[in-house]
Amino acid sequence: MTEKENKKSVSRRTFLKTSTLVVAGSAIAYGAVSVPLLRKDRLLLRPPGALGEDIFLASCIKCGQCLQVCPPQVIKLAGISQGFGIGTPYIIPREGACILCSGLPCVLACPTGALAHELSLGKDAEMGLAVISGPDTCLSVRGVNDLVYRLQNLHQKSTSSPDQTELKDILTSLIKRLTEDEKKAWQNRFSLPDISDNSLLTISRQIKNPDLEWIIKFVKSSGQARKACQVCLEECPIKDEKTIVFVSRTHPDTGKEYIWPSVRKTCVGCGVCEEKCPTPAASITISPRLKWSEKPAGNQTGNHNPA
Repeated sequence: MTEKENKKSVSRRTFLKTSTLVVAGSAIAYGAVSVPLLRKDRLLLRPPGALGEDIFLASCIKCGQCLQVCPPQVIKLAGISQGFGIGTPYIIPREGACILCSGLPCVLACPTGALAHELSLGKDAEMGLAVISGPDTCLSVRGVNDLVYRLQNLHQKSTSSPDQTELKDILTSLIKRLTEDEKKAWQNRFSLPDISDNSLLTISRQIKNPDLEWIIKFVKSSGQARKACQVCLEECPIKDEKTIVFVSRTHPDTGKEYIWPSVRKTCVGCGVCEEKCPTPAASITISPRLKWSEKPAGNQTGNHNPA
C-alpha cells in the first residue's frame, strides 16, 4: 500500500470513528434532555409531605434517608428513565403502599425539607387521590363479596392444595367478620380449641381442595357474604376519616341499583386501597397529586363526587 493510500485509509477510519462518537454523544445528550420532558406528565407517587413536583425535584438531594427509615420498606428510588428525577423517592402502591406510619418517619428523616417537616399527621399527607379506574371490575359495584371472590379464584388456581399465604390472609379476614355461632361451626368443622393466628396457620397448611370447597360453601352462607366488597375502606389506614363512602345508585339504562364507592375529600392518596384491591388489575388506583373536586374530572365518571 502506498503512502497516499495509507493516509486515505487512516483518514477514513478517523472520520468514521469521529462521526460515530458525535452521533452517540448527541443521542446521549438528547436522551438526557428528552427523558424528563417525556416524563413530565407522568407523575410518580411521592412519600407524604412531598413539596410541589418542581420544587421537590429541586430540593431532594437523593440521599435515600426516607427509604432507610420507612417501616414497611415501600419507598423506592427512581431509575434513569426518570431523567432529572433519578434517585428521587417514590411509591408503587400495587407493590406496597404507604401506611401513613405514626410520626411519619420518612418526613422526619428528610434533611432538606423536600418532605415538608410541617406535616406530622398522615391524614394531612395530600399525596394524591384514589380514583375508581375500573368500575366494570369493581366488586362493590358488581355486588360481589370479596372473600367469596378470592376463595373461588384460589380454588381455580390450586391443584392439590391452595396457596397457604393467600389462604391464611383470607381466613384472617373471614374470622373477624363471623358471628359467634359461625365461629363455633368453624371450630367444630376443624376441631379447633380456639380461633387464633396459630390455628389459622395450622389450618392453611393442612387444607386440601375438598376442604376448600367446604370453606367456599361456608363463606357463601355466612352473614358477611351478604355485603359486597368494601376492602378499599376497610384497609384504609385513616378510615375513621371516612375516606370512602358507599352510595346507592341506579343505572340509567337498566334501572338496576348498585353501590358506588365514593372517594371523599379526606382521602390522601396513600395507595393502600390500590394495594389491597382483590381484582387482578386494581379497580381503584391512585392519581398522584390529584386534588379532590365536587365535579368529576375527565373520564373519572364521578369517582370522587360527594354522596
